[in-house]
Amino acid sequence: MSDDADSLIKAQATLATKRSNFENWWQQIALRVMPAEAQFTVVTDEGQRRSERVFSGKAVIANERFAAVLDELLTPRSQFWHSLAPEDEDLADSQETKIYLERLNKLLFTTRYRPRANFASQKHQGYMSVGAFGNSAMYIDEKVGEGIRYRNTPLRELFWAENHQGQIDTLYRRFDLQARQAAQRAKEEGWQLPAKIAQAATDKPFDTFEFLHCVHPNAERAYGKAGAKGMPWSSHYIALQDRQIVSVGGYNSWPYAIGRYVIAANETYGRGPAAGCWGAILTLNEEKKTILRAGQKEVDPPLLLGEDGALEPFNTRPGALNHGMMSEDGTRLVEVLHTGANIPLGLELMTLENDEIDDAFLVKIFQILAEHPQMTATQVLEIAQQKATLLAPMMGRQQSEDLGPLIEREIDLLARDSRYPWISQDMPDELREAGGRFKIEYRSPLARAMRAQDGVAIQRTLEVLPEALQVDPNCAFVIDVPGSLRELAEINGVPAKLVRDVKMVAQLSAQKQQADQLAQVAAAAPGMSTAALNAAKAEQLRAGA
Repeated sequence: MSDDADSLIKAQATLATKRSNFENWWQQIALRVMPAEAQFTVVTDEGQRRSERVFSGKAVIANERFAAVLDELLTPRSQFWHSLAPEDEDLADSQETKIYLERLNKLLFTTRYRPRANFASQKHQGYMSVGAFGNSAMYIDEKVGEGIRYRNTPLRELFWAENHQGQIDTLYRRFDLQARQAAQRAKEEGWQLPAKIAQAATDKPFDTFEFLHCVHPNAERAYGKAGAKGMPWSSHYIALQDRQIVSVGGYNSWPYAIGRYVIAANETYGRGPAAGCWGAILTLNEEKKTILRAGQKEVDPPLLLGEDGALEPFNTRPGALNHGMMSEDGTRLVEVLHTGANIPLGLELMTLENDEIDDAFLVKIFQILAEHPQMTATQVLEIAQQKATLLAPMMGRQQSEDLGPLIEREIDLLARDSRYPWISQDMPDELREAGGRFKIEYRSPLARAMRAQDGVAIQRTLEVLPEALQVDPNCAFVIDVPGSLRELAEINGVPAKLVRDVKMVAQLSAQKQQADQLAQVAAAAPGMSTAALNAAKAEQLRAGA
C-alpha cells in the first residue's frame, strides 16, 4: 500500500465500510448503556442530552460497576499489579538481575501514576468502553521534558485491521482538532499545516478541522537507519479537507494498547457484555416504560363522566368545586377508571432482566465475597478460584492485547528518555547477553485468584498435618511448611516487604537454635554444680580416710 494521502484516505474508507454494521449496533447500545458516546452514526453538539431512550438506568449502572471492578481486579492503583522477570530461566536466581528489573518495575508505576500522566482516569474510561462496546484503545505517547502521556481514544474515531496472526497492526484514527490545537501541534511537533488552517488559527482559532492519523507496518523500513525510515511502524497525519499530509514519522513500538472483550470468528472488533444481554436491556426498558405508565394511571387514574355533564367544565385541582357532577338521588356522575394493571407482576418480570444484565456485566460474581463475610479462609479461596475460572478468558485477552503491549510501549519510551540513562547503562551483563528479554508476571487480585486452587490445596494439607503427625511423626518431613506458607502468602497477596527472605529466616532460625542451646545449658547448670560439689566432697572424704 502506498503512503500518499489519497491511498491512505481510501484505505480508511474501506475499513469504515467494513465496520458499518458494528457502528449501527454501537449507536443503539450507546443510547441505552453509555449515552455520552452515542455519536457513531449521528454527530451531535457538545453537551446535548442523549439519554432519551433510557427508561431504566440498570445497564448504565451495571457498566459503571463493571469498569470499576475491572479497574480494581486488573490494574489496581493501590498496588503493584505486575512485576518483571528475566525470560531466561537461568537468570531467575540472579540477584543483580532481580534488583535491576525491580527498579525498572518501580519506575513504570511511578511514571504511570504521576498526576500529569492521567493513566488511571483514561484506563477507567477504556474499561467503560469495553463493557459497552467490547473494545477500547489507549494511545501511549510522550512529551519531551514531561514524560509519558496516556489518552483513551473514543471508539467512534478508530478503524483497525489485523495481520495474519490475528494481531492488530494497522490503525486509522479520524478526529477533529480546533485550528489553534493544530497550530500548537505544528509548533511542538513540526506539522506542516495547509494555509487555510494556519490562517484560521489566527482568525478563527476555535473552528474545527478533520484529520486522519495512520499507523501501520513500515513496508520500506531501512534497518539500522536513524529516523522514521528505520522504525518498524510508520505514522502519517493528514488534513482531510485539503488531502494533504502534514506530518510523517514513525514508532519504535506499537503506540496503542487495544482491549477487546470477546471476538467472534472472522470479526476484527470485539463484542462486550452489553451485546451479550442486549435482549434483556431492550426488554427491561420496555417493561420499565410500561410499568411507569401503569403506575401513573393508578396514582392519577382516568375519570368517567356522565353523559349529561360531558360538556360541563371539570376541575381536578385539590379543593375544587364541580357543580352538577352528582344526580338528585345522590349518584355520582364521575367515577375512577381502574385499569387492573398488575404492577407486582411487572416488577417480578423486571427482576428477571435485572439478573440477566448483572450476570452479563459480572456484577454477581463480584458480589459473592461481599455477601458472605462469614466465610472461612478456605471458602474464600474456593470462591476466588471459581470467580477466576469464569473470568480467565477475559483476563487472558486483556493481558495479551492490552496490558502487555502497554508495558512494552512504556519500557521502550523510558529506555529512550535521556532522564533515565541507567536503564541501558546499568543493565546486568548477563541480562544484556540474553538479549535484555523479560517477561511480565501479573500480580493483580484477579491474577492471584487464578492461583487460588493451589492455595486451597496448601491450606487443606496444612489443616490435616497435625492429625497426621499423631499417627506418624515422620509426616513432618513430607511437607515443606515454611515453603508452603511462603507460597500461600504470595497467593493471598501479602505485601512482599512483610515476608522475610530465605536468608533472613535461616539466620533467625540459627539464632533461635543457639538461644535454645544456651537455655538448656543454663537450665542444667544448677544440677551440674551440685554434682560437682558432691564429687569434691567425696574426694575429700577419701583423702581424709
